[in-house]
Amino acid sequence: MKVLMLGWEYPPHITGGLGNACAGIVRGLGKQGVDVQLVLPAEVAAQGGYAGYGHGLLQAVAAHARRAGELARSSAHDVVHAHDWMSAPAGIAAQGAGGRPLVWHVHSTEYDRSPAGADARIVEIEQQGLDAADRVVCVSHYTAGVLRERFRVDPAKLRVVHNGVDERRAGPRAEKTIPEPIVLFLGRVTLQKGPDLFLHAAARVVQSFPRVKFVVAGTGDLLPGTIEECARLGLARHVHFTGFLEPREVERIFAMADLYVMPSVSEPFGLAPLEALALDTPVILSRQSGVREVLPSALTVDSWDVQGMAEQILALLRSPARRRALARRGKRELEGLRWDAAAARLEDLYAELVP
Repeated sequence: MKVLMLGWEYPPHITGGLGNACAGIVRGLGKQGVDVQLVLPAEVAAQGGYAGYGHGLLQAVAAHARRAGELARSSAHDVVHAHDWMSAPAGIAAQGAGGRPLVWHVHSTEYDRSPAGADARIVEIEQQGLDAADRVVCVSHYTAGVLRERFRVDPAKLRVVHNGVDERRAGPRAEKTIPEPIVLFLGRVTLQKGPDLFLHAAARVVQSFPRVKFVVAGTGDLLPGTIEECARLGLARHVHFTGFLEPREVERIFAMADLYVMPSVSEPFGLAPLEALALDTPVILSRQSGVREVLPSALTVDSWDVQGMAEQILALLRSPARRRALARRGKRELEGLRWDAAAARLEDLYAELVP
């Protein structure tokens, strides 16, 4: 099986989970013996991934599509596999030029990324991807539900393939320079990820448990406003903002944290909780997330329920034994969530299209 795979970002030049997911899938397919030709925009390395394009993003998407169409005409491949909306036009162009079936992989939708108001241009591109694809891979049943509710899509095209995580052996807990327990938020500091909800939960926690530090790791358009909100809530002594972290720094902060909280307003999957559990850090998840489908033991709370979030954080801060138990159960649940398993399901999907 030969796959022409069209992506947008790839480690180390990433801005979120998309690049890491693409890398895990490519490695997993390689182990299955699938011949993958991965095509990325030439600008990715120079621009730093998705965010580097700014106002030129749509033009870069169109250029990616033109190059993909040219490549597909001369490439020997059995199937085209395109990731997310930025590569949907490229997938459609390659499908038309090479006459091969198209698999479109939905890692998130515009309705997830922009809960305050979706960009109609991006929604239209996503609809075109759904219309053209022979199969649509959804990273969760949650995402499949969003597609059925928000878009025009043939349900027979939809296939759910959960993301995976690389196996890691956690060594001793990373050395902490502070004695207080650490509660971590790690992700893009955008409306989708709920950093404001995290801060408001933190404000409730410190009222009865002041001996705690909250860490906000990541960057995004809401970072300046989030820092201002932190000061307004009187949390300056309790919250540390790290900015963007490199992969090794991400592993270190996960290993240092006593608890990871993902308060996303709408999260198609969410790789960060898997990475946290792989390093023995327990998690609290938004119920508006796909990853909870594969982590049944994790504590969950509605993203908007700030008081409930604070109560769950407090309960775990007060019980180290319960934190350890949650981490152990969660880590056992990771055993079936390897990228090799996701790749095997994708290979079966390809076989549906290419006997």
